Amino acid sequence: MKTAATERGWTLRVEPGLIRLGGSLLRAGLDRQPGDLPADVVGPTVDVHLGQVERIDTAGLAWLTAVQADAEEKGIRLRYTHAPQAMRQMMSVYGLDELMTLETGLD
Repeated sequence: MKTAATERGWTLRVEPGLIRLGGSLLRAGLDRQPGDLPADVVGPTVDVHLGQVERIDTAGLAWLTAVQADAEEKGIRLRYTHAPQAMRQMMSVYGLDELMTLETGLD
C-alpha cells in the first residue's frame, strides 16, 4: 500500500484493484507532482475512489487526466467512483465525460 505525503494536502492509497484519493487536489498541492499511475497499481480495471476528496480545481482535474493517460498506456482502465460535484461539473464543461468513466453506486 502506498500513501502520498499528507503535507501536500492530499492522500493517495493503493489497494488491490483500488486507488483511494482524499484531501484537496489543488494546484498548490500538485506542483511538480508527476501525473503517473503509481507503480504498484495492477489489473485490467482499477477503481479510483474519490469520496474523500474535499476540494478539486482544474489543476487537480488535469492531474487526474494525466494519470488516466498513463494508465491507458499501460493497458489499465480506470473507473472513477464517488466523484465530487465540482469534478463532475468541470468534466462536463471541458468535455471530459467521454475520456473519464464515472461510476455511481460503487463502494
